[in-house]
Amino acid sequence: MYVASAIMVCFAGALVSYMAKGHARAVALIFSLVPLALFGYMYALVGTAYTEAHPWITPLGIQLSFAIDGLSMALVLLTAILFPLTIVYAWNHDQRPGLFFSLLLLLEAALIGVFTATDFIVFYICWELTLIPLYFVVGLFGGERREHAAIKFFIYTHVGSLVMLLAIFALYFASGLSTFDMHSLMGAYAQLPPALRDLIFAGLLVGFIVKLPAVPFHGWLPDAYGEAPTAGTVLIAGLLSKMGAYGLLRISLPMLGVTHSVGLFTTLLAVLGVGGIVYASLVALAQRDLKQMVAYSSVSHMGFVLLAVASLSAVSVSGAMFMLFSHGLIIALLFMAVGVVHERAGTRLIPELGGITHRMPVLAFLVMGGFLASLGLPGMSGFVAEFLILTGAYPSLPTFVLAALFGMIITASYYIWAMQRAFFGPYNERLGEVMDVGATQAVPMAVLLGLVVLLGLYPAPLLGMLEKVATSLVMGVLL
Repeated sequence: MYVASAIMVCFAGALVSYMAKGHARAVALIFSLVPLALFGYMYALVGTAYTEAHPWITPLGIQLSFAIDGLSMALVLLTAILFPLTIVYAWNHDQRPGLFFSLLLLLEAALIGVFTATDFIVFYICWELTLIPLYFVVGLFGGERREHAAIKFFIYTHVGSLVMLLAIFALYFASGLSTFDMHSLMGAYAQLPPALRDLIFAGLLVGFIVKLPAVPFHGWLPDAYGEAPTAGTVLIAGLLSKMGAYGLLRISLPMLGVTHSVGLFTTLLAVLGVGGIVYASLVALAQRDLKQMVAYSSVSHMGFVLLAVASLSAVSVSGAMFMLFSHGLIIALLFMAVGVVHERAGTRLIPELGGITHRMPVLAFLVMGGFLASLGLPGMSGFVAEFLILTGAYPSLPTFVLAALFGMIITASYYIWAMQRAFFGPYNERLGEVMDVGATQAVPMAVLLGLVVLLGLYPAPLLGMLEKVATSLVMGVLL
């Protein structure tokens, strides 16, 4: 009952937070700590071989079934870590706090469901449920163009999800099993006609790469990231993009080995992955807005996941899984830092900043740590992930790996150039008296940076539970 309990606690917390109004942030923080305690207990004592099932719509073969292995555990722990830290970071949010913090808890419940569901319909319901709170977070609490960004985000991702749903129904009816159980349908997939297998795989793939997002399906991202409030951007980048990556690793990867046009799809994934790495890095290099630069860096890093799936290498796939956790921490840190810069300096434009290290030394230290982690500095978690992905992928995709290395060089360039222009050099007096980051915002960022360094120096606890599941998924075993 661990997973169901965590989901119900988040739903209950959303209701209580909405009714608490002025005390909503404290209520939300308390309820968000419960999943962290539950999954922390599971990680320490129960392990990563857990299942639970509850009858639901029996005539259609739908049940509330959940399971946790190494991949699911990594992502539910990431979810359970980021939500309390985001709530603390947004502690001073005073615009309709009851609604705002209840939406965050509703999103947490849906994400836990996505990362643990083993029934396709439950998976899809939780997948779609994430759109509702994020639509309102962006549309009600975002910037000047928030309504446009919210609608664009919803339509883009919903259309991709509908294509995925069609593929799920095609698999359900073609199998003749009268169940939506993932394990059963995955087993039946290999027996379907070759052309139908290709169509089902392509349909699922569309849903996943739109949510990732992969270039050129990333059109919703610049507006959503740019207009969302900082807390919303942190959760979209830190967790929502992980949904697409999770679908690729959990569902597409074990299907890939028995897909009829496997060579075509692996080449497509490799092209999309490396194309995203290089293209998004070049676009990030051209950005004048810090937030947009970090947004495109997120697109670039998700390209590594596509490259890992295309390689069909257990080493590369374990690195991709590690990247999901690592990138979630790093990108959350960076967006939090950019939010502080905008709040204190009144601008996110790099040319209008300059020398703010003189006024904001603590924030500058945290930003530098996030930049170095994101560009893959040894000793930080980003290096571990990228090293494993590229090492594992090189034997089968050497040309694509070399192209990805070129993208990494560009990544280092835009981070260092942005740091030099925005944080170092003489202070821009036109900014006035700028105050350094406060405790409620510094503490979450310091925790994130500490975890990034810890995993960079000692990745074994996380890698240990990912290696086994990576090998199983490459061999075509679902759970």
